[in-house]
Amino acid sequence: MLHESKRIPEGVTDLDSAALEKKESLISTLKQLYQKNGYRRVQTPIFEYYDLFLDIKGTIAKEKMIKLIDRDGKILVLRPDATIPIARMVATNYQSKSSDIRLSYFTNVFRMNDREQDLQNRELTQAGIELFGRSDVSADVEVIKLAINSMQELGFKDFKIDLGQANYFKELVNLSTITEEQLQEIRTRIENKNVSELQKILDEIDLDTTFKEAILSMPLLYGTPEVVLEKAEKLALNDEMKHELDRLRKVYKKLSVEGYQQFLSLDLGLINHLNYYTGIIFQGFIKNYGKPVVLGGRYDQLTRQFGWDLPATGFGFYLDDLLSMMKVN
Repeated sequence: MLHESKRIPEGVTDLDSAALEKKESLISTLKQLYQKNGYRRVQTPIFEYYDLFLDIKGTIAKEKMIKLIDRDGKILVLRPDATIPIARMVATNYQSKSSDIRLSYFTNVFRMNDREQDLQNRELTQAGIELFGRSDVSADVEVIKLAINSMQELGFKDFKIDLGQANYFKELVNLSTITEEQLQEIRTRIENKNVSELQKILDEIDLDTTFKEAILSMPLLYGTPEVVLEKAEKLALNDEMKHELDRLRKVYKKLSVEGYQQFLSLDLGLINHLNYYTGIIFQGFIKNYGKPVVLGGRYDQLTRQFGWDLPATGFGFYLDDLLSMMKVN
């Protein structure tokens, strides 16, 4: 048996020449696509201050960050997320830009995972784009189209993009008296579409029946877009929820008109664990692969936390998952 010093830690892996060439080929394909669409590549440091992520509302859970102590005693982390450092960079260095800011990235992120089956995924390669400065529906459409085009360029045909709306659920919660602790339990059950467990949690909360019924319906609001939108409209409790649904409807219609309808479904139970998302959100699935290979959405309030209020939207692909599916296909 090899001494521990001669093995690699759990959660990371070596790449032989063949595997590395396949990975670099995939990256090259996406680089060309993003560059062709006006997205310029950037890079942020592998180390960031722990406080950068601790101070941001709704970021990676602190127990999942891989921490180090700098020689001056300050806590550093290995980059756990690509979007937040890029938002920091834009808010700090791009304020002289008067036009839209389109950026792409190809980078590794590092996270501790508490599930045994995820131990092999502490080091993840991500590729993605970020569009800053645009709050209109056309910007959401542009980003989602590029996510679909990315899958097509890589040769995938049988995949779906689930569209959601982060603010629909947030508005619902804001109208209620749910505590933060209760919210975390509710979110988990909605994400897992566990209606029976969600019912048990709601039964223990002193909440108006109208709110309970609306929350209990969230895991079931998925599938054919027209049907989901009709059901969600009936459950909307105020004008803000209806407004968020209307935006989602407009994005779906624009994408459908441009020929992307076959790739789209709706899922209002899609509640990303990264709470900095504020509007249209989405995730992409390849047939016979049980987890999303791309996550994205709008995060209009993120740069504000760095001193510049700038709307933004984007996505990130998990390249290692894409490579796994390319081997199967």
